[in-house]
Amino acid sequence: MVKPSRFVSELEPYKITPQDVWSAGAPEDLLKLDWNESPLDFDLYRDELRRIASERGMVAWYPDYLALELTDELSRFTGVDGNLILTFPGSDVGLETLCRAYLEPGDTVLALTPTYENFFVYVLQTGAKLDKMDIAPPFAPDVAAIAARIEALGPAKAAYIARPNNPCGYMVSRDTIEMLAARFPDTMIIVDEAYIEFADEPSCASLVERLPNIVVARTFSKAFGMAGLRLGYFCASLEVVNTVNKIRNGKNISMFAQRLGLHALRNYGRIAAWIADVKASRARFGEWCRQNSLTCYPSHGNFVLFKVGRPNEVCSALKAEGIYVRNRNAMLPGCVRATMGSREHTDRLIASLTRMREYL
Repeated sequence: MVKPSRFVSELEPYKITPQDVWSAGAPEDLLKLDWNESPLDFDLYRDELRRIASERGMVAWYPDYLALELTDELSRFTGVDGNLILTFPGSDVGLETLCRAYLEPGDTVLALTPTYENFFVYVLQTGAKLDKMDIAPPFAPDVAAIAARIEALGPAKAAYIARPNNPCGYMVSRDTIEMLAARFPDTMIIVDEAYIEFADEPSCASLVERLPNIVVARTFSKAFGMAGLRLGYFCASLEVVNTVNKIRNGKNISMFAQRLGLHALRNYGRIAAWIADVKASRARFGEWCRQNSLTCYPSHGNFVLFKVGRPNEVCSALKAEGIYVRNRNAMLPGCVRATMGSREHTDRLIASLTRMREYL
């Protein structure tokens, strides 16, 4: 028997929710609010998919390895030099490739927790160690404590900060990111901005042009509603881009994803309208929680984390009505996370929760 890497052998796999939404028996009217994707497919993409489906080479040829046209458009969208942008089949792959390029046994990575735990796998598979710094409710990070923790780790080789945070929804300020990067030039500050389009604070992307130890990961999976097509990118210094490019596999970004990403950026007004709908739903659901004496945490993402008396029963009862939410009870006792969509989606969620008051 060939033995796997000892680092992989010791890993606990990332836990996912059941994927029965893809089964033949899934209800036609299911409402998927568990993974923070868009609950519905955008007509913006349906129409473009029909247009490009018959173009030459879309299926038979390898895609544009450098994603040149998409990168140029991303440069205009982010205001970052295109040479400092690298595309991936989802920001997950960007984060994993970054870890493989920079981490090795003996390194330590700080992560503010709770957070997106799939990142832990990317770190641990390299033999590096994780140092988890817990941010307790009501989720107000102590900037001085974070800096002290990085320094105490020698300093840490890297620090992972999701802004907005998932699943809690809080935001670490751009000023804080800038301060940490300037104070610890030998620590890579990995900023996961998967939900930045839903926040009112600006992205950290432009900081990479003068702070070479910041890497900002972004995605088309959330605000752009393209989770199924796998498209993301990161912004980083030229040194980081060149290093990661040594092991990046550009063939993994399909031309369908590249073309639809391009189409989305060129029609951002329609995406912005959806974002506005989601933010209105987020406010509406938060107000309903407050009116019903439920604790909910202020969110800068497209989701709301809230507390109930019996989270397991709430999630099961919602699923029986075709509504899938994320049970975060094991991570944060009593907590459930629900993705926000349109007003119609939110009204349906509220109506279902109202019918199960005995579990709230």
